[in-house]
Order: sequence, then C-alpha cells, then structure tokens
Amino acid sequence: MSESAIETKKKILESAMAEFLEKGFMNASLRTIASNAGLTTGAMYRHFKDKDALFCALVDEAITFTTNTVMMADSSHHMDVDNLVSQEHFEKEAEETNALLNYIFDNFDTFTLLLTKASGSTHEHFQEEICELYTKNCEQTFNWMYKNQISTKKIDKMTVHFIASTIINAFVEIITHKMTKKAAFQYIENIEEFTRYGMMHMMGIPCKHD
Repeated sequence: MSESAIETKKKILESAMAEFLEKGFMNASLRTIASNAGLTTGAMYRHFKDKDALFCALVDEAITFTTNTVMMADSSHHMDVDNLVSQEHFEKEAEETNALLNYIFDNFDTFTLLLTKASGSTHEHFQEEICELYTKNCEQTFNWMYKNQISTKKIDKMTVHFIASTIINAFVEIITHKMTKKAAFQYIENIEEFTRYGMMHMMGIPCKHD
C-alpha cells in the first residue's frame, strides 16, 4: 500500500470513529464520513466495501486482544501452575488484568464503540459473546480443578455464569460510566478479590488471605 493510500485510510478511520461515536453504527452516515475525510463516497469504497467493514476495521484489534485475554481463563493455562491459590499465581493474574485495563484505557473510544454504539453491526453482541466465552473457559477450568482434586466441591453452571458475567460486566461498567483509570484499577481489584475468595469458598478451597 502506498504512503498516500495509508494516509487516506487513516483519515477515513478517524472520520468514521468520530461519526460512529456521535451517532452510533445505525445512524452513522457514510457520506458524512467520506466528506469529513476529504473524499467522495465512491473513493471511500475503494478502501472499505461498506459501513460494517469500516466499523470492523476500528474494533477488530480490540476484540482480538480481549478474546486472547479471556482465553487465559481456560484449563490449558492452569495445568503447569504449581499452586493455583498461591500469592504468586494471584499476582500473575493481576498482571494479565492490568494489561487488559491498560489496553482499554489506551483504546477507550474503541471500546465505547463496541459496548455502546455497535447495534446493527457485525459486533453488536460483543458483550454477550465475550461473556459466553469467559463462562465456558471458567467452567472448563473449575471442572478440571475438581477432577484433579484441587477443589473439593463442584460449582453448578448457573453459578459459574453469574461469576463470569459479574467480572465481564465490571469491565463494561468502566466504559459506560467513563471511570478514571485510577478508579478503574481499584474497582477491578475489589471485584476480583470479592469473586476470587467467594469462588474459593464455594469450591472448598481454604481461603488464606494475608
């Protein structure tokens, strides 16, 4: 891609971001996006086939990052851990959470699009889909822990769903309430501590907290 084409694409995406944030996917105008980028609508179609393709170009990287983070909850990422309830493991989980939080704040407008402006687009069900994936991974890991006698009690599916959706929704609240970064880090730390020790208690794992 030539330098001029790269610059043109950048202008289109910047214009699309502003239009989607203001009007949402459904009400956004391709004509306005093209005009604000200094192009005709026809010229813009040479870079993006339709409005949905434009929206996806803005959010797909964030979806991939979030999905990769959520996949760390599956059992394959826990099998090599010596002690799943050690302070060392909790600190490792905190690093992963902090990486996601930093990414969210570096791409706050993108997550605003995904969570509040995506109705009618390919990704209008992003929140439900990521919640379903996280629930599936948590359920898989909890079952693996029970099978391998790491836990002594099995958590039912609906409780796992409640726990997973509580955590996902906590991240969503950061966007919808436009929280500051400092407040968000403390908030998520509180949510994780609340859910972690509740889960351990339900799974029959001794809750040792310094």
